[in-house]
Amino acid sequence: MRIDITEIAGINGAYIGVEENVPSREIIAVKSDVQLGESIHVDLKIEYFEGMIIVTGVVSGEYHAVCGRCLADIDEKFNIDFRENFMHASEMTDESDDYYKYEGGHIELAAPLIDNILLDLPSVMLCSGDCKGLCSSCGRNLNDGECSCDHSDHGINLQMEKLKDFFD
Repeated sequence: MRIDITEIAGINGAYIGVEENVPSREIIAVKSDVQLGESIHVDLKIEYFEGMIIVTGVVSGEYHAVCGRCLADIDEKFNIDFRENFMHASEMTDESDDYYKYEGGHIELAAPLIDNILLDLPSVMLCSGDCKGLCSSCGRNLNDGECSCDHSDHGINLQMEKLKDFFD
């Protein structure tokens, strides 16, 4: 997503507003287990201030994922407060890690959008906070009911099995 900033560059306090639906194919998601919806809605204020471009606003959309415990489909929405700073490439230094760079009369928002979306999503997707997952023996979804497997010795490391009787 490329934004033309020529009309605000060099004028302290000048800003432009951008509100549009960006096709998610323009924002390549790098997390393989998450698929973004058809489009991402951006409502941004892009302001020039003392050599920097400050982008603030809200980014929202939908995503599809799979539960990390029971493999159920998850369709959720996200709504992110967005704030990123851009510095002209000629002014970047080794200490400019907190800034995105821009060159010429435009800024590229794809990378900051991806970063913010991925940082906002949970690291492990769950269908619900109390998801019971799958049975490690038979594979049944335990959210649908208990299975008939014997779980009395479930998860005991065979090398440590003798210690099991120590605490009885």
